[in-house]
Amino acid sequence: MIDRLRFETACRTVSSGGRLQKGIGTKSERSVHAVLKNYFEPYHDSQEQKVGSYIADIVGENGIIEIQTAGFSHLRGKLAEFLPISRVTVVYPVYVKKVIVTLDGDTGEVKSRRTSPLKGSAYDIFTELFPISEFLLNENLSFTIMLLEADELRIPPESIGRKKNRRGRLSVCDRIPTALIDEVNITCPEDWQKLIPCLMDEDYTTADLAAAANIPKQTAQVALSALQRGGVAVRTGKKGNAYTYRFYKDAATEQE
Repeated sequence: MIDRLRFETACRTVSSGGRLQKGIGTKSERSVHAVLKNYFEPYHDSQEQKVGSYIADIVGENGIIEIQTAGFSHLRGKLAEFLPISRVTVVYPVYVKKVIVTLDGDTGEVKSRRTSPLKGSAYDIFTELFPISEFLLNENLSFTIMLLEADELRIPPESIGRKKNRRGRLSVCDRIPTALIDEVNITCPEDWQKLIPCLMDEDYTTADLAAAANIPKQTAQVALSALQRGGVAVRTGKKGNAYTYRFYKDAATEQE
């Protein structure tokens, strides 16, 4: 259940700690990760806890929570060790609206603001699933997709010790969450179907998935590769020259 008041409190907590100033040009924790960690668990004693060989972002009464902004391949080792002993929720932020804020590299003052034409959606998680597809049917694994608005802070790369690039592109130094729009929870294999209700209980092609989710065909191919490898979707035949697939409500049973 969305709790926007708690989200705003988490944003204020991170902001009051001066994380923005500390984060520019350093390897310190980025603001999105910090805000979400405080949103899901405001008590610091439950944050950054050692579990086996790894440090978990949050360990509490609801199990382990891992906040992963990108690169699910980094989760493989943790999931292999955490899932046999605990429920694990992977929290994945997606930016449905971003405001690009250009900062002066020396003073940190705002030079310009503009809204990015790129808009994320819950389907962005599809591109991350392949490295952890072997765990998708694990009953202890769930996902929470956080749909956010954020300010993306950019500065000249030379301000943080990087070489100036030929195209004059700025470096992203942080993303500051400004609003929580929605949460999408994937708690079982059937929930992947609910992301695309028009494809439930029927065969579909990669092109059908791309059209239904309004994502590029290449993204749909990556998604189906992950879902098929994880047992959430199965190949059922062909439609012309294209393979057809189906989401199975009892995908876990099919894999036993």
